[in-house]
Amino acid sequence: MFVVHALASCLKAELQTSTTLSCFFVCFVGHIPLFTKITKKIVYLVSFVFVIYQILLPVYAFMPDMKERSLHLMFALLIIFLGGPAQKARWKQVLDVVLTIIGAGCCLYVFFRFSAIIEQYGIASGAMQVWMGFALVLIILEAARRMVRPALPIITGLFLLYALYGHLMPGQFGHPPYMLRTLGSMFYLTTGGIWGQLLGVSANIIAIFVCLGSFIVYTGGGTGFMKIAVRLAGKYTGGPAKVAVIASALFGSVSGSASANVASTGAFTIPMMKRLGYPPALAAAVEAVASTGGQIMPPIMGAGAFIMAELIQTPYLKIAASALIPGVLYFLTVGMGIHFYALRQGYRGLSDSEIPDWQSTLRVSGFFLIPFVTLAIWLIRGYTPQYAAFWAIVSTLPLACFSETWSLEFRSSFKNIEQAVLTSARQAALIASICASAQIIIAIIAFTGIGVKVSSSILSLSQNNLFLALVLTGVTSLLLGMEVPTTAAYTVAVVVGGPVLEKLGLPPLAAHLFVFYLAILSAVTPPVCGAVFIAAGMAEADWIKTAKFSLKLSFAAFILPFLFAYHPSLILLGTPLQIVAHSIRATLALLLISAGFMGYWKTECSFKTRSVLLFAGGLLCIPNVWSNLTGICLGLTLWYLPFKKGQ
Repeated sequence: MFVVHALASCLKAELQTSTTLSCFFVCFVGHIPLFTKITKKIVYLVSFVFVIYQILLPVYAFMPDMKERSLHLMFALLIIFLGGPAQKARWKQVLDVVLTIIGAGCCLYVFFRFSAIIEQYGIASGAMQVWMGFALVLIILEAARRMVRPALPIITGLFLLYALYGHLMPGQFGHPPYMLRTLGSMFYLTTGGIWGQLLGVSANIIAIFVCLGSFIVYTGGGTGFMKIAVRLAGKYTGGPAKVAVIASALFGSVSGSASANVASTGAFTIPMMKRLGYPPALAAAVEAVASTGGQIMPPIMGAGAFIMAELIQTPYLKIAASALIPGVLYFLTVGMGIHFYALRQGYRGLSDSEIPDWQSTLRVSGFFLIPFVTLAIWLIRGYTPQYAAFWAIVSTLPLACFSETWSLEFRSSFKNIEQAVLTSARQAALIASICASAQIIIAIIAFTGIGVKVSSSILSLSQNNLFLALVLTGVTSLLLGMEVPTTAAYTVAVVVGGPVLEKLGLPPLAAHLFVFYLAILSAVTPPVCGAVFIAAGMAEADWIKTAKFSLKLSFAAFILPFLFAYHPSLILLGTPLQIVAHSIRATLALLLISAGFMGYWKTECSFKTRSVLLFAGGLLCIPNVWSNLTGICLGLTLWYLPFKKGQ
């Protein structure tokens, strides 16, 4: 609490001297090198304060929701606007300073005027509060534009236009006219607006896990991920590609970001695959698909999983456990696809000299096993995920002082921690901008009632047919995710489609995981596929060919949501017998479909054999006993039927 009070005092002093700071920044902005140097130091200092605040907030710093979220957003805006590229035109630097001052001022106003704001009951006391609300909304959209693709702020802007002018629309999608004072008050002075649940999840849960992921990677865990992956899969058929799958699953379960995953593990796996003769497009596709799947792989998963825990009021540990079987099936299918394709093309594994021995592998694996075990122990003991993450982060700090051989290296310890802090702050700021933008959309959906109207339309179109409702909701999730980060796409899609699926009988967890999976898949789904673009660029490959390979490798993620929607036992909502039976059936279905897509079943297949394999796998996906038996018989027939290459 002492740290929080000290921090609040500093912030109060900053607010009181805002005019002086403004003059100081504007004065030096004319001297670009000096200005750049000063802003870099400010961002450096703010990053450390931000990370300390986020690590302590969920454990020791208990504050009202609006106060803690306003500080979280303020730190994020400071890092986003002052921590951009150093070489900018003078007018852009002036704009950054202005946006920083206004954004931070709006956040600090809420922090220090919290008691008075609560007594206003969401009604602005004057025009200033209304304009501060709209100013902060626009600044949030600009922050999101800088950190992610422009589509998210554009979509948010369309929702804002709907809130302002939707009363002009005829029919059921129209709404009563709202005054600017009403909208500004809702956005700025209530927890139903900017300071809503989504930003709260970012501040309370996601940020500390982002910090945990960075601390694990930069205190030796990143090296550990790669070595264990190479040791486990490197020497086998298609070894380098399987290494990419395992490494990306391990790293992605910590980072929770497909793009970050591609950029980190891809720097090692893509050149390794190309060196051994893999086509650049295939190497890029393997990395993109594996990196995308990291968001659905426990124990940490992506940021959306923490939001899911809050939305359906389910312990995060239960969500992680429920996602285990689908996550394993996803990566198993990707591995099978790589195996079949490698056999077909004759790709070899790594040489013995490139495989680390078990002793060195286990030694370096401790750098990520120690925080993982620490996290698991606190979670199993019934503590909150935030509290478990706090102690997992603490366990990484001594690891920064050791080299890969566990010899003390104090000189590099501060550099490792410094890199972890700066990366954590940047990633937490990115997620805060996404969550704040998505929160504006959620606020408008709730305020105008459009969510209920769209849900009713989906129900009407599907005519209470679960399959059609799943398809419509899935398409919505994919379309939103094509240009919007997973967290925002999942949140918006589940607000609209979740109630529909629940009304048709799906358990809340199954409905939310269904939307979550399909929102994630947008990273590899053309025409806009962020993970594919990044991986193709790193591999110097044609992105269209990369996307084609990606769809073949990631098809399981398109099928799995439908499988656990009809059979929730795949997400542990059933008896042990049901869980085992449906897991085996799903594995067989994915095995046959993977063989059909990759054109290999004991040997290279003809088009006719591939078609039969796909048909047999499809029959196993249908929730019908006779269809399943027919699919199994077809698969066994193809396995025992002797045929030559190309038949």
